[in-house]
Amino acid sequence: MKTPRLILALSLCFFVLSCAGGKPVRRPHRHLTEGSRKIEKGLQWYQKGCYRKSLNYFFRAYELYSASDLEYGVAMSLNNIGTAYRALGNYDRALAFFEEAQAIYSDSGNREGTVRALSNKAATLIEMGNLDAAEEIIEQALTLPSAGKNAALFTALLQNKGVLLTKRGRYREAEKALKSCLSNASGLEPADIASLNSAFGNLMLQAGRPTDAVSAFKKALVLDRKLGFYRGIADDLFYMGIAFLRLGQKEKAVNCWKRCVKVFALIDLPEKVQQTMKYLRETAGKAGIDIKATEDFLERWRQGMLYESLCGD
Repeated sequence: MKTPRLILALSLCFFVLSCAGGKPVRRPHRHLTEGSRKIEKGLQWYQKGCYRKSLNYFFRAYELYSASDLEYGVAMSLNNIGTAYRALGNYDRALAFFEEAQAIYSDSGNREGTVRALSNKAATLIEMGNLDAAEEIIEQALTLPSAGKNAALFTALLQNKGVLLTKRGRYREAEKALKSCLSNASGLEPADIASLNSAFGNLMLQAGRPTDAVSAFKKALVLDRKLGFYRGIADDLFYMGIAFLRLGQKEKAVNCWKRCVKVFALIDLPEKVQQTMKYLRETAGKAGIDIKATEDFLERWRQGMLYESLCGD
């Protein structure tokens, strides 16, 4: 199942000082603004799917906010670090950072931050297979007033619930939850809508409805292309290929995998390259499709001969 699609919902805090006429402009102190700059830079990398790169900036923000004892910034950084670790599959570390972020948000009375951390914890537990604990957290978060007041947070929780129900094999309930999210998605960010379509596509695959899965992944792909979310593009194509294979359309499946494996290579995800090539070689062989050009691309990648590094400086 597709995992790294939870986009960070953050309120970046910039400090602006109002000035009376005739007085020199007072610039904010560097220690009050540098942390938010690092967060913003980390988000730019995260939203491309360059999670290791984003971690560098989130940790820098964490250190800067800690040095200035700015707890709101510390909590925000912890949440972001946890989200990046979650995307990388390092779930134990992710949980530890979400726990710490939640504690700070709770102590400071930041209810939206608390709900955000709970939602992220639930998403991580779902991916770890700890569905009972995840369900308990989701239900707890949904009872908090802030969850209902913030559409993005409420949708994230409901999406997590839909994914959880999919994992439990309760497909009708999962479809109801995810369709509810999609029907109220007009005010959401494009990244969140792409994530919803991705989750719905995975549900359709699990429920044995590959035609509907293809439709959902195509919608996610359109948005991920516009956003330049490389990991999302690759995942959309990979799972679309699975759906086409289940429909018996081997040529379309091969086409999807030839495209996505190059993206996985360009963002340096060798495990995903290996997984995709297993499907690609087997299906292309059965369909009699030549994939030498793709093999050549990957050989250049293995030898470090590619000119582009999408997650480099």
